[in-house]
Amino acid sequence: MLKYPRLFSLSIQKEASVGELCEGGRWGFQWRHRFFVWEENLLNNLLDDLEGFVRSHEEDTWRWRLGEDGSFSVKSFYSKLEDVMLGVNRCPEEERRVFRQIWKSGAPSKVAAFSWKLLLYRIPTS
Repeated sequence: MLKYPRLFSLSIQKEASVGELCEGGRWGFQWRHRFFVWEENLLNNLLDDLEGFVRSHEEDTWRWRLGEDGSFSVKSFYSKLEDVMLGVNRCPEEERRVFRQIWKSGAPSKVAAFSWKLLLYRIPTS
């Protein structure tokens, strides 16, 4: 619904589950009218996103793909965010070790955050 609002608005199966729309390995979407070309492109994008979907009878569960055990952690999110934001411009391992020690120091979070900003030269001075 959020990624393809136009397709959702054209669907006559708004209350259907994903499992109900997948019939024998094929998608059984039903629409209010025939698509314009640009809407067909949206449908093709949706079908690309759904490629590899396998219907099972297992109960749905939440899974965090960035975590080794499938559960969310701030560490896994931070690592991914660091990869995306910094890429090859990561700080040297020595600096990273110091930053890790700041957060593990047991100091109050305000002190740790201030120390972190101080070492990154991010303290407002004006």
